[in-house]
Amino acid sequence: MNKDRIVLLDALRGLGVLGILLCNAPDFAVPPVVAESASHWPHGTGPATLSVWVVTQWLFQRKFVTLFAMLFGVSIFLVGGERSDKDRGAILRRRLLWMVVFGLLHGFLIWYGDVLLSYALAGFVVLFVRSWPARKLIRTGLTIWIVFSLLSLVGLSFAAFTPQAADQQALETAKMLAKAKAAEAAYGGDFLQSLVQNAKDRLAFLPAEPIIFVMTSALMMLGLGAFKAGVLTGEASGRVYRRLLVGGVLASLLVGGLFVAEAVMGLPRGLGMVAVGVQWALAPPTTLAYVALMVFATRSTPWSAIPRALAPVGQMAFTNYLAQSVIMTAIFYGGRGLGLHGEVDRPGLAAITVAIWIAQILWSRWWLDRFEMGPLEWVWRRLYRGPSPLRKRVSAAIA
Repeated sequence: MNKDRIVLLDALRGLGVLGILLCNAPDFAVPPVVAESASHWPHGTGPATLSVWVVTQWLFQRKFVTLFAMLFGVSIFLVGGERSDKDRGAILRRRLLWMVVFGLLHGFLIWYGDVLLSYALAGFVVLFVRSWPARKLIRTGLTIWIVFSLLSLVGLSFAAFTPQAADQQALETAKMLAKAKAAEAAYGGDFLQSLVQNAKDRLAFLPAEPIIFVMTSALMMLGLGAFKAGVLTGEASGRVYRRLLVGGVLASLLVGGLFVAEAVMGLPRGLGMVAVGVQWALAPPTTLAYVALMVFATRSTPWSAIPRALAPVGQMAFTNYLAQSVIMTAIFYGGRGLGLHGEVDRPGLAAITVAIWIAQILWSRWWLDRFEMGPLEWVWRRLYRGPSPLRKRVSAAIA
């Protein structure tokens, strides 16, 4: 039973880290002010481009970062144990402190879209509630999520349907595009120029951290509560997973319908803002539908190959997440490799993403056949826990 649970959690973590890449790919390839925009995407709005955008927004965006946050909430308990365990609590705090360091280095020196800092900061709150029972964790996390989602949705709806003079809107658009053009030149320049621009964009994102902190904390509580309730361990009944699947499918149909309608109607600004708000609010139920599908896969012999293939990726999620940033910046940032910033459309980004998925699935299996953990997991573990073996013993590898 423990083996099945570990495979399930690792498979979900692997699904999360791979799914995040498709959502992040545009942020590596073009300036952040236009990365998530369909109407201002530098390569136009052709059928193939819009199709990839709709699929990403419908089936990927917000779902996998939500899953990743939920699973990080689980790790708070798995590493730190109960609050009464002072020794494990000290290990957990050191783990989170080093994650803050990794997050700052990743965000400022590699890629501005870092989530490690947000997770670490939220972790310092969740560690205080990690001994709460499942029901209290779920109730508290869900309440926070609903309140902030409703506030966000109301704010977006108000902004979307508030009349705006055409000349004022044109002026704002012109400023945004000029900013994007300047950032494009910097990202396409030499190594120092791309490094400085990345740091500037990271600083520009920091004011949003308080909101991200609250929402991430809520997701971690939901994830830990779901873990304690048996949902993330595969212990819940088939009826529970069927309900999660149905609820997630209904939520996903609403989200998908909004983005399809937006594409068909010519990308109206108001509908787009509402669609983003609904997408954000319904991320947890759509994410839990993926959890249900993974559980059903682990229980089915023909489909169990999927979680088995994803589990090694999840065991090395920290390494694979940072490796994605290194690979993508080497492809797109100036002075680091190919320097293709601004030159690849969404279909090309999807192809690059799939290639990295395949590579990380194969490389993770190869590495873990020989070593106990991923290379960065090993470094991180040494920093917060002390020396740990990396290479597998011959007898264990043979077994």
